[in-house]
Amino acid sequence: MGHWLVGTECLAACRFALSPLVETVAAVGILAEIRPEPWRRHWLATHQPAFRAHLAAAPHSAAWLADRRPSDWPAALHLPVPDPDADPGLLDLTATDLPPALADLLDWTWQHVVRPEWPARLHALRTDLTARRERAARHGWPAALPHLGPQHRWLPDGRLRLTAPDLPPRPATELLLVPTSARHGWLLPDASHSRLAVVYPVSAAPVPGPRTPPASLGRLLGSARAALLAELDRPRDTARLAARTGLSPAAVDDHLTVLLDARLVAATSTAGRYYRTALAEALLSAQPG
Repeated sequence: MGHWLVGTECLAACRFALSPLVETVAAVGILAEIRPEPWRRHWLATHQPAFRAHLAAAPHSAAWLADRRPSDWPAALHLPVPDPDADPGLLDLTATDLPPALADLLDWTWQHVVRPEWPARLHALRTDLTARRERAARHGWPAALPHLGPQHRWLPDGRLRLTAPDLPPRPATELLLVPTSARHGWLLPDASHSRLAVVYPVSAAPVPGPRTPPASLGRLLGSARAALLAELDRPRDTARLAARTGLSPAAVDDHLTVLLDARLVAATSTAGRYYRTALAEALLSAQPG
């Protein structure tokens, strides 16, 4: 087990990168997840049947996935460090050294799943990195990226200690931050171990869902609670919900209490974040506009 220390100067000079390849690997992981996060169920219902049919016709890819945990895939794939200056709309597999079956799986997932959603995904990822930059400028990087994984730690002196089996015990000289919709992040060092990409998960559904609640739902629940349900297509906290709906944080808390009691909203494992339940999804889909 190795540790990579990221100093404050390196953090100050770090850059963000948006990677179609990383996001495609994330999509494969979500589609193959045994116990997916509940707010992804409608997205999975849209894409999982075709994905499973593709795997059934590609036994080598299916066997490779079955032999490994999704959290182990990025290291096993030996993905390259993303180029922050590359076109974020193109999937480039030329820099990888993948077996043909895995390259075909990633290409299929990009073409059939990720690429049609890419404008929405790109918007969500850019929104996240913009928020991280702003928070880092105001409160520092530990506040902007507090949870990078159970093995990584922010040290009292402001340095970041990243831990992984194959990392050499040396300070990082160049750091990239790569947002992804995957459940877990991972580390991508380059061959010389002079550059490191930290892939971190954003708290978002794969693509943004509709934000305008049906008028009939507003008549049923009240406009404020209907608006909150529409915003909970992905996990959000009280402060974000207040900012997006124009309600006060206290009012959001009051409405969430009612929605929680009605089982229309549930809390994530991360304290203070909520998402709408399957019951709420059924209620939304049953309402006329």
